[in-house]
Amino acid sequence: MAPQPGSMLPFPRPEHMSRQARLRATLRERGVDAMLVFSQESLFWLTGYDTGGFVFFQCAVVTADDRPIVLLTRRPDLLQARTTSTIEDIRIWWDADDANPARDLKEILGELGLQGARLLIELNTHGLTGWNLWRCQATFGDWCRLEDDNHLIRKLRVVKSPSEIAVMRQAAEICDRSLQRVIEAARPGMLDSDLKAVYLASILGDGADMPPNAPLFNSGERAVYGRGVTNPRRLQAQDQILVEYPVAFRHYNVKTEWMILFGKVPDRQRHMYDVARETLEKMTDLARPGTPLGQIFDAYADGLDAGGYRAARYGATGYSVGISFAPTSMDTPPMIYSGAATLCEPGMTLFYHVMSGDADTGYAMGVGHTLLVTEGAPEVLTWLPDDLTVIA
Repeated sequence: MAPQPGSMLPFPRPEHMSRQARLRATLRERGVDAMLVFSQESLFWLTGYDTGGFVFFQCAVVTADDRPIVLLTRRPDLLQARTTSTIEDIRIWWDADDANPARDLKEILGELGLQGARLLIELNTHGLTGWNLWRCQATFGDWCRLEDDNHLIRKLRVVKSPSEIAVMRQAAEICDRSLQRVIEAARPGMLDSDLKAVYLASILGDGADMPPNAPLFNSGERAVYGRGVTNPRRLQAQDQILVEYPVAFRHYNVKTEWMILFGKVPDRQRHMYDVARETLEKMTDLARPGTPLGQIFDAYADGLDAGGYRAARYGATGYSVGISFAPTSMDTPPMIYSGAATLCEPGMTLFYHVMSGDADTGYAMGVGHTLLVTEGAPEVLTWLPDDLTVIA
């Protein structure tokens, strides 16, 4: 039996419609006429629409009044748009040598009487390439007025609803099991990519999505890197591997970070762990309503400085997590950096990590977890072992 329109929504229809109403009210408050929504995360949150087609030109027009949302997309996404979302008015642009979907979008705006209107446009998204923005600007000219949305929908969704938090708790349970399985499987002689396979088999076997970005399983001298690299490496009897990865369930991400050591633990590296773990605990305790994110960064900086690792500090030490599509699991802004003014609110979900690499010795360390800001003490969503993992 063919799925019915809107039959595969990730949340109950009233929740999606409530989100749309919040957006429309905010548009009216800002005195604009409509918004051009290019972010796949925004479309999923607003309507439930689930696709990877955002890598092409895809845009939803949301007016400040209550007229139905209009989606412009390609033909391969038509059926998904019908069944996974609340959107009923779906328009198609067709591939051709001279295709310019910005022209199709302009026609839709004309139908909606938006010539000369003020339109917010989502700019900080992988769903709008520079080329596609250029096509919009060149096609619209002064026909209408495009204005930066200033992360409008992202700000609306940074505080999660109870149903969203429930999904993130499911993601966290899957994440916890995967880290346990990775630790149990780790041994000298295997490729570091074998551990990556354990992670993937674990999360996919437990019903998670494919991760929106590649996991970090950096071993040996590469453990000091802050990003993943290619070319598998075989683990030695005296070794180290830093793991950091996302787990997504219904596109809601949590993250974990942990260090696995092999052989004898050098005193210097044990000290790095002690500093990182103590700093993470201090940062975590600060995740309470009204705390600026910049204050959390200060605790991170103070902890590393006092431990002797000022040179290893990053410019940011965590960020918001939630809905994320490829190529990233970071749902930013907000991020945790010096002077960040965003205040913690109940319902925010954040990933904290304390990562450091000693350039002189080559030793690395990293600990990190996902937490939920509540009315009181934060709720840590993802598990970490009580002590440093050492494989003899």
